[in-house]
Amino acid sequence: MTHSNRWPLTNKQGEFTATPPKPGNHGPVAVRHQYHFGYADGTPYKPVGTTMYSWAHRGNALEELTLKTLATSPFNKVRMLVFPQTAGIDKHPPEFWPYEKLSGSPPANWDFSRFNPAFFRHLEQRVGQLRELGIEADLILHHPYDDKREWGFATMTREQDDRYARYLVARLAAYRNVWWSLANEFDFIRTKTDDDWAHLGRLLQRIDPYGHLRSIHNGKRIYNQAEDWITHVSMQHGMAAAEASRAVLFREAWRKPVVFDELKYE
Repeated sequence: MTHSNRWPLTNKQGEFTATPPKPGNHGPVAVRHQYHFGYADGTPYKPVGTTMYSWAHRGNALEELTLKTLATSPFNKVRMLVFPQTAGIDKHPPEFWPYEKLSGSPPANWDFSRFNPAFFRHLEQRVGQLRELGIEADLILHHPYDDKREWGFATMTREQDDRYARYLVARLAAYRNVWWSLANEFDFIRTKTDDDWAHLGRLLQRIDPYGHLRSIHNGKRIYNQAEDWITHVSMQHGMAAAEASRAVLFREAWRKPVVFDELKYE
């Protein structure tokens, strides 16, 4: 029986049939044996990732081309932003925005109490397409790449951040390939404190019914990775490619898997 504050959606009944997973569906990825990852069915998972910050904000033609390219690539994880960024916006302006606007055209004053369903339907579509390719979607909730802070996504209040996190979990937690990354280069977001990040991390830990992986990515300053809401270390560290032993040091310090999500560029 459904319950909703919208009367057409409440007191509804129905049934569904649970079937075995399709071939290739190993379930969600989680930490296994403390330092490793594995799928729910016990299959080991070894991340070979890439970063495509705004690939889902670039318009249908480029996004479909990106999916075709990924289909022939070795990558099994993609790091991607939920909110748009300013880089490349002149050439590829976003078709969708995450919030309804109060007035004018984006960038504008947003109504942070009203999400734009079209934006999140589109995000769900792209996450689902990654899933069909066997690719994990490491979703970055916050970033500092609004050059003039004119969009306001990095200056939302804690209450607005919480509402955003709850909505995102409600819509996307059911996707088995979702990971949560609280921020990219968290220390470059000057409007939030470590206490804000800890609050948000604990909130995700509490409200996600499926316990998806959770991390926070650094710029110059490394966040305290020992906090219990962090499932694995997401590290930016260029020297790690030159000295492989650094991974062991980080692993032993925090007793968690370490993923060098931002290492070198090509």
